[in-house]
Amino acid sequence: MRQGSDLVAAEVLVNAPDLVVCLDSDLLIEAIGGDTEAFLGLASQELLGRSAIELIHNEDQERVIANMKRFADGQETYRPELRLAHAGGYSVVVEVVGRRVRRRDGTHYLLVARRQLGLGVRQVADDVGIGILRCDPFWEIHESNAAASLLHGYAGEELFGRIQDLSVRVLVEPDGDSTAVSGLETAVQLHPALRYLEDAGVSSLVATIVGRDGVSRVISFDGRRVQYREDGTPGIIMLLRDVTELHQMQQELYRRSTRDDLTGLLKRSTFIQAAESLLKATVQQSGEQSGGSSLFGVLFCDIDRFKSINERHGHGEADRFLAQLSADLAQLGTGPAQLGTGPAQLGTNTEASQSTGGTTSVHLGRIGGDEFALAVQCNNRAEFDRLAAGFRASVQRTALATLHVLVTASVGVSEFDPEVGQTVEELLDEAGAVLRVAKGTGRDRILHCDTSLRSVRIEQKRLEGVLRAALRTGRIEYALQPVVDPYTGQISGAEALARLRDDNGSLVPAAKWIEVAVSAGLSNAVDAAVVEPVIKLLGSLVGRCPRGLPVIGVNLSDTSLARPDLAEWIFSLLERHQVDPVAFLVEVPELVLPVIRERAAEALRQFREKGLWLAVDDFGSGYASFNEVRDLPLNTLKIDRSFLTEQRDSADYIILRTALEMTHALGCRSVAEGVETQAELEIVMDLKVNYVQGYLLARPMPPDDFVRLLLSDRPLAPQRIEHEDG
Repeated sequence: MRQGSDLVAAEVLVNAPDLVVCLDSDLLIEAIGGDTEAFLGLASQELLGRSAIELIHNEDQERVIANMKRFADGQETYRPELRLAHAGGYSVVVEVVGRRVRRRDGTHYLLVARRQLGLGVRQVADDVGIGILRCDPFWEIHESNAAASLLHGYAGEELFGRIQDLSVRVLVEPDGDSTAVSGLETAVQLHPALRYLEDAGVSSLVATIVGRDGVSRVISFDGRRVQYREDGTPGIIMLLRDVTELHQMQQELYRRSTRDDLTGLLKRSTFIQAAESLLKATVQQSGEQSGGSSLFGVLFCDIDRFKSINERHGHGEADRFLAQLSADLAQLGTGPAQLGTGPAQLGTNTEASQSTGGTTSVHLGRIGGDEFALAVQCNNRAEFDRLAAGFRASVQRTALATLHVLVTASVGVSEFDPEVGQTVEELLDEAGAVLRVAKGTGRDRILHCDTSLRSVRIEQKRLEGVLRAALRTGRIEYALQPVVDPYTGQISGAEALARLRDDNGSLVPAAKWIEVAVSAGLSNAVDAAVVEPVIKLLGSLVGRCPRGLPVIGVNLSDTSLARPDLAEWIFSLLERHQVDPVAFLVEVPELVLPVIRERAAEALRQFREKGLWLAVDDFGSGYASFNEVRDLPLNTLKIDRSFLTEQRDSADYIILRTALEMTHALGCRSVAEGVETQAELEIVMDLKVNYVQGYLLARPMPPDDFVRLLLSDRPLAPQRIEHEDG
């Protein structure tokens, strides 16, 4: 070094505002200047010849040595943040800028340290748990802090070297499905640092890191591309945050929004989305394959008489049965089309090889209380039947294991027809309609939607349109069938029966359109279209009937009985038309008694308190227990026609006699429905029935005809039949 240059260098060293250190190739201090007292608590003369590493806080020394080695090899421009060890026992945080000086005797280093005001960036980041990672385009880590090390499972060590050499595995979740990644090549492709460097569009990413310590952490990586100030070398700086708890919370919220809490299966909306994707793939594959061998279908599965399970075993046991059934369904078909290997996989799209060749893909969802659906892609129509049979077998197996009773199930199958081009919603609706046919024709069976059933479905959709139009325009009619005292022939009341006319003016059979109303969710509207005019009719008869107002009953559906404003609705109509509640009767179908025990119990209690009549319709045809009839505030039992008989020594006669005896024992009045012959009338009268209703006495008639007949006060059965007991 020339003398003039040495003088200049010496002046710079002495008067520099920062700490300036010249090191030889062995990192020994050959010159030092600036305020050494402030930075290190020592005079400059005391530092000459000492190793620069000794001036650094012992926790930062290993990192600085590694950085200096890379700096000496020319791999980076040195600009770390570190802590100097002050002689006073505390640390001084500085940022260091380095230069390499090539001389004949080797490479020397000029380092300038500038004091950081307050806490250093690295220390602040460590304190709040934010990791810092700096990399170059060659996948080399140049700098990291303690938080970044901990997030990668390294305790007390700085991350450095090539990213792919880190002892970690990366689980990236681009589509919500975690995929474990191992191996050098895959790790290089998927580590977020490399994604940033290779993809200009990536600015943030969440990935699961299985650290060197074996702990999985969900980490948020936010990166920025930068250029190092000294030589313009491009690189990336990333901030790392541990978002494991937030991720788990989000996953739980997502699970709850897409999966049923009880069973873990897909909810209806999520099932439909998954099924639509499967249907789209089926159509695409069929277009690509000659002959279109890929098939798609929807199976609508329902547990037979599940309401009685709820009632007899309690909701807790019924829920346990459904949960165990869902777990059992995961094993559905241990051969082809296995749905999964455990509850955690339920509802996911799974594939398994078929013995017939090809694969079967299945989505499973719970779409109602005891209703399940399967979306199936396969190459063989027999697979639909195999899966349906597997569902029914699973129901029986689970019921025997949990409830210790035999429970059956019915399945409706609807197959996608490319000529028709149904949506998943339409297929599900169609399969549901087929299921209802299966349940209505004996239950415990599998039924496919064939051409004839599809025609029935088309007719039902047409009738739904007719019904909606009639409701919209107020064209729902009703007829009144008299209820008669068989011992006097006097009319005591009537049952109101809803009527629907087709577009040509003809009456539609009730069995056809009532089913349509139920499936379309229109039962409540139909009930309202009958209840209001019936009460209005009663209001018009106030003060006109010689024997007082008749009791007119309306059969309410389970949806109407579940109305939260049921009592308020009925009482407001009675009050508006000034009708005494004792003139109105609410008929409850026996089949819905288990459903309404809780939902409508309060409304039924209010009805009974104010004198309104409550009847069980079609008693004996359902599965109501004695307790249900006893516990509800009922006062009328209408005996189902199926037990009427002309044979006094038959089983039906014994059932009829028992039902009437129970009715009277409960303090209820009895009505025999469907009396059509004189012999039937004589039998029910011998059994002391209170009232009769049937074609023998009077058919359903228009309201005006009923009023004329009522006001005429003409007996319908003038003869009096004497009983043996007198």
